Amino acid sequence: MSSIVPGPRLKPQTVWWQGNLFTIKGRSAETGGALGLAEVHFNAGMATPLHVHHREDEAFYILDGEIRFRRGDDEFTGGPGDFVFGPREVPHCFKVLDGGARALVLITPAGMEEMFVEGGVPAHEGMVRPAMGYDMEKVTALAVKYGWDVLGPPMA
Repeated sequence: MSSIVPGPRLKPQTVWWQGNLFTIKGRSAETGGALGLAEVHFNAGMATPLHVHHREDEAFYILDGEIRFRRGDDEFTGGPGDFVFGPREVPHCFKVLDGGARALVLITPAGMEEMFVEGGVPAHEGMVRPAMGYDMEKVTALAVKYGWDVLGPPMA
């Protein structure tokens, strides 16, 4: 028998985060803190800085497109149907390849999904993507709050 009592069912929340469309589908309040889940439409060329999470593991299930990953000393490309796991305390980054990508991003335990909401711009139906590049200052400030560190520049 599970001792987790699920929280209220929340309506998915969609935000523009660093110019990419994030729909938060599962949050801490719904999972007893167990996991967060987002469906993300990544723009081609989007690249995260090399970083490390101290609180959570992060995983990607790629639905469409291709993403180039660096995890520790390994570099590889994931495509549709691939599952990529990024354990906490292992430096990683990624870059979205031509054509963009769509992926489910799983965070466990939950909490970091709130960073996307806090640092994002609410998306409304019919809204055109706001002109947003990857804002390293904003990301670095949020990283401190959400327990991860930026270690290096974005993947080239």
